[in-house]
Amino acid sequence: MQRLSHEFKVGLFVLVALVLVVGSYLWSFDGVRPNEDSYTLRMTVGSADGLFPGTPVRIAGVEVGSIEQIAIEGDHAALLLRVREAYKLPVDSTGQLKATGLLGDYFVRLYPGTEDDLLEDGDTIRTRDAPGDIDTITRNLEAISDDIAAMTKVLREVVEDRNNREHAEATLANIDALTLEVRLLAERNRGEIDAIVDSVRRLSEALEGYTRDIADDVDEELDKVKDLTDDLDRAAEDLASITGKVDRGEGTIGALINDRETVDNLNRTVKDAGDGIRSIFGLRPEFYYTGRFYMGTQPTDLEKFPTGNELAWSGANTIGLRLRGKEDFWYLFELVDHPQGKISQRTVYSEQTGQLETRWIRTRGYRITFMVEKRWGPASLRLGLKEDGGGVGATFYAVRDRLQIGADVFAFAFGSFPAVEEAGIPNTRVFVRYEPWRNVFFEAGAEQILLGAKNGFFTGFLGVGFYFRDNNLRGALTAVPLGSL
Repeated sequence: MQRLSHEFKVGLFVLVALVLVVGSYLWSFDGVRPNEDSYTLRMTVGSADGLFPGTPVRIAGVEVGSIEQIAIEGDHAALLLRVREAYKLPVDSTGQLKATGLLGDYFVRLYPGTEDDLLEDGDTIRTRDAPGDIDTITRNLEAISDDIAAMTKVLREVVEDRNNREHAEATLANIDALTLEVRLLAERNRGEIDAIVDSVRRLSEALEGYTRDIADDVDEELDKVKDLTDDLDRAAEDLASITGKVDRGEGTIGALINDRETVDNLNRTVKDAGDGIRSIFGLRPEFYYTGRFYMGTQPTDLEKFPTGNELAWSGANTIGLRLRGKEDFWYLFELVDHPQGKISQRTVYSEQTGQLETRWIRTRGYRITFMVEKRWGPASLRLGLKEDGGGVGATFYAVRDRLQIGADVFAFAFGSFPAVEEAGIPNTRVFVRYEPWRNVFFEAGAEQILLGAKNGFFTGFLGVGFYFRDNNLRGALTAVPLGSL
């Protein structure tokens, strides 16, 4: 195997180092990703201390968005909140700045209202009174401390004053005298107190006799209640008899409920209807286009590459459709107009050698991609058919999904350039994609890395593209006048 050139090693090292630095720097990003359905709300607060773009927006402790932008509006701070589409808020909803603790970070707490009308994209949400910060609490504590000190001073003056002490001693003496008078009064009137207790006892005995007299009437009312209970028991027995007949399949209702085939048909009908609704409305489409321009160096072994690097200084076009069943799972369909066209293998008989030979046929045509992709946090993995060959790929997302770093390995059967390698070296493609504006992106990367490393050449590309999601298409259609259709 031919040794790699020094320039190629340096370039590969720099590319890997750049990817690692960018990835580690952007790893801590949190917030609403651009590819998520969301809407914006405006909110005005007195101060933006402790707030920054990316500060969480929560409802009942659940994070539903983040602060996207902070601006000055007079002597207040204007916040632009980005909230996920799944959390629509009534028009009477309110927002408030909250802190995770006494000295903790701040976040925006949303309080949903009760109105039927909902806030739309760009609306302003009413702000509640902000809670007291640590400076306000400190000032209040200082005022309370001053009040306590003043009260302590007054109490000290009252206690230390001789006249006040004499008055307190006289009051205690009067209380002792009053207690003595009450004890003497109770001893002198003990007979009268006993008479009062006796009168209360006789009254209790009279009430007990009255209770015995009305007991017979109470028994009669209890008998009526018992008769009513017996009637309810008989009604319950009749109801049990009816339900028993239904359970045994007696009567029209019983036959319908106990017919297993009828129930199964009904269940299948409901399930088919649900599946049909989900299949029609459950997938959200995203259409996109990518155009690439390839460039690079020539192979060092031109005997294997008599025409040089055929991919360099050419272009490719890709039209794709992404169908999202969930936020973290989607299907990819692509139609690629590749400069090398479609490559196929054909075995023919050679009259010169008298043997069967393998020939690689390249024809003008479109390559097809169909893959499924699953996302876990900031990374995703895809698997399926990549440009007419089996392939796998992965993508790392950062900067609210505006920066993507990915790689694809595909064409395991024929390889990048099957006319050179009989066994085939799979095509290895790496790319870095950045979205400076919504719905528009740029990309740069390298193609046929393994093949180029083995044969001493490098193929890179620059690309530009755009995409439209279902909400963009709905917005465009609603903006078209009916008279022009």
